Amino acid sequence: MIEVELQVPADAKSDLVVTVVEQVCDAHDLTQALKGTLVSYPGCTHWHLKKDKQKGTLEITWWESENRLWFKVANGRTGKWIDEMLPKLKMEIESTL
Repeated sequence: MIEVELQVPADAKSDLVVTVVEQVCDAHDLTQALKGTLVSYPGCTHWHLKKDKQKGTLEITWWESENRLWFKVANGRTGKWIDEMLPKLKMEIESTL
């Protein structure tokens, strides 16, 4: 499993974080396969993202109450596109926030 933390300004508004994540992912032609929440992180916003029909699922979680945003790639859900995309997504999301 891979987890990558993103830096989020302390005063970032939750609506802005959600919008930025979705806009950056959309700009890279990623498809939301799921958008919801996780019991483990109450009140979070959680996405599963895919790239075309390529193998792999990128998970992104925004947990407002902890001001925490991170990427996760579960074992068995890896894909070459994720390895290539993670640094770009991280940089673009952080610089926009």
